[in-house]
Amino acid sequence: MESSSNSRPHEGAHGDVNADDRATDAGHSFHGEAFNEGPRQRAVKASGMAKIHFPTSTQSDEAQQFFEQGVAQLHGFLYLEAERSFRQAAKADPELAIAYWGMAMANANNPKRARGLIDEAEQKKDKGADKREKLYIEAHARYLPKFGDDAPEDDVDAKRKRAERYIADLEKLLHEYPEDIEAKAFLVLRIWLSDREGVKLASRHAVNALLSEIFAVDPMHPAHHYRIHLWDSAHPKSALESSAKCGPSMPGVAHMWHMPGHIYSKLHRYADAAWQQEASARVDHAHIAQAGLIPDQIHNFAHNNEWLIRNLLFIGRINDAVDQAKNLVSLPQHPRYNTLKKRGSYKYGRERLLQSFTEYGLWDELIQHSGGFYLPFTSDAVQEEELLGWLAVAHFRTGKAGRGAKTLRTLIRRRIALETQLLDLADKSAAKNSKADKQESGSDDDSGKEAEPAEKAVTAEELRSHLKALRPIIARASAAGATHRKEPEKVKTLAEKAKLDALIKAQWLADAGDVESALEITKSERKKREGQVRPVAILVDLLWRNGEKDEAKKQFETLRTLAADADIDTPMLNRLRHIAKFAGVQGDWRIKREPAKDLGERPPLESLGPFRWEPNQASSWEAKLPDGTPTHSKELSGRPRLVVFYLGFGCLHCMEQLHALSPKLEAFQEAGIEIIAISTEDSETLTTGIDDFDKPISIPLIADPEHAVFKSYRCWDDFEDQPLHGTFLIDSNDRVRWQDIGYEPFMDVDFLLEESQRLLTLP
Repeated sequence: MESSSNSRPHEGAHGDVNADDRATDAGHSFHGEAFNEGPRQRAVKASGMAKIHFPTSTQSDEAQQFFEQGVAQLHGFLYLEAERSFRQAAKADPELAIAYWGMAMANANNPKRARGLIDEAEQKKDKGADKREKLYIEAHARYLPKFGDDAPEDDVDAKRKRAERYIADLEKLLHEYPEDIEAKAFLVLRIWLSDREGVKLASRHAVNALLSEIFAVDPMHPAHHYRIHLWDSAHPKSALESSAKCGPSMPGVAHMWHMPGHIYSKLHRYADAAWQQEASARVDHAHIAQAGLIPDQIHNFAHNNEWLIRNLLFIGRINDAVDQAKNLVSLPQHPRYNTLKKRGSYKYGRERLLQSFTEYGLWDELIQHSGGFYLPFTSDAVQEEELLGWLAVAHFRTGKAGRGAKTLRTLIRRRIALETQLLDLADKSAAKNSKADKQESGSDDDSGKEAEPAEKAVTAEELRSHLKALRPIIARASAAGATHRKEPEKVKTLAEKAKLDALIKAQWLADAGDVESALEITKSERKKREGQVRPVAILVDLLWRNGEKDEAKKQFETLRTLAADADIDTPMLNRLRHIAKFAGVQGDWRIKREPAKDLGERPPLESLGPFRWEPNQASSWEAKLPDGTPTHSKELSGRPRLVVFYLGFGCLHCMEQLHALSPKLEAFQEAGIEIIAISTEDSETLTTGIDDFDKPISIPLIADPEHAVFKSYRCWDDFEDQPLHGTFLIDSNDRVRWQDIGYEPFMDVDFLLEESQRLLTLP
């Protein structure tokens, strides 16, 4: 039996039957490439959404409700769910052109998909869209770039012109409909965004006046989000009122809680900022659990959490910062969303964990975790060298100079190897040029010789880039060694080469014997880092060490309030106990901070969702084996397993996935992981497929002809009523630790094995 792709009548993306009867690959959208990606499971009427008034031409109450929910989610940059809501609106009313405009708007970061979606809106706009809807659709269609071989070049000038035209088109819409506050909100957003596209934002106060018109009609409109963006970099105090109202204006959207953290951070109110970012994390975690997602599918999830960690460090909540960084490292990795090379949770978590250990001098913890689950050595040479460099520092700082020197020598050998490679490349280049000169003069005729196949080799540019990253790492470790040897002048020189954090440099200089220079640096940093615990704590310590006890006591009094939330048992703060005693304070020396009066309504954090992400419980299911025998998911409980949902023997890509998995079956089993595959076919068809297929299938297959299991695992397109590919890692406690659902099966088997082993060994 040969594999072939499934084909069937081409239905509309949201249930309407199209006369076009072309074949569609299994799992792919009937509506075209733009609809393959994005959410394909139904939307729900979500709680905590802003109330939006955006009339449309639909006669469907359901379509109208989901459309307005989608507009609210757009205002919160909750793009995945906004597109889902717009798709649900189009499911209820397939000819609602403005719903496709919404889908395009939800792909603000993916212009190629957005182009395909707005093209669909353009095709449908003459089937009942009113004038206002057409203006929205046409404005966005004129803004988005064209794609294809004959598309004009989208250079800097073209982008600027498109942005200018979009602003003009939205203003035209407001000329026609001056009471449309949604048009005003989108105009504000577009003016702010266009500043990045070459259209200068001439007056923030003018844009702020436009926002005031919106709030005069709806004081809790989610455009408070846009006011924060407007003033964030220019004059953050101007956004304090919106910072108080942003989260409450749409409490079900995490980003609305996150945004005030920008303002509070700029105003050095780091405890208030940390509260906002924790609120955002909790709302995200609740949403992820409800929607059956993995964390990094959410736009800005990783960014919010890494910013939270930075603010926790600013206020001295070191234990929570470390825990949060570890949590980010432990989250599921996925090639599309979250890897060491992407700006996802894993990369951020690793960076912030190192930052937490190094800034607060948790050297024993750094040594303990190096090479372990949270700070493994990696295949990325630069990342590995960064860790090795800090490991050398940690050894020097804990008095293990021999180990530090040995690790430093390892890094130096790597530098020498890279430099040797560069020299070798220069020799090869010179020899090649010499050979070319000889051939040109006729003295060395190689005509007729067969050319040797070229090997993919590292380039000189790549080597130089690697060396540029490695040299500061070596300088940093060398500076730690110089500190251990009490050589302050070397510390100064090497710290400069290492671009070392100024406060770490100050501590090392003091430990090397130059307290005066250390104090000078720390006093300067104290002014630059207003509101942060670490510079004041270091200043108090250095003043005391320099014999300035009264000044140390004075600065300590400032620290007591500043460190209201700090973990005072950590090394940096614990060493100040004798100063607290000198100041007449026994025990816990922190002073409770009074909450600010301008924070607005703040619900209990616990009511918003869990602080840490936890995997969902896998759905239980019943299905049949190829011989018709009933089977149940409980038979697999207590054992980790990989569950693959495939779309029958007629799906070529599914067969490719199963055949890619089959050779790795033993490796998965050695890792304690079973593999099963659930098919859309019935038992009889499944048996026939197994018997007739040209290659043996070694993975146990299960029949789910009613698609109940597919639907319970969300491997189902609710808009087009068809199954989707899915791959799930489920642990021995029946929790979903990793997943992929999509129009194509997940094919990176080596990644899947490695990631499954990593997740199942989580401490």
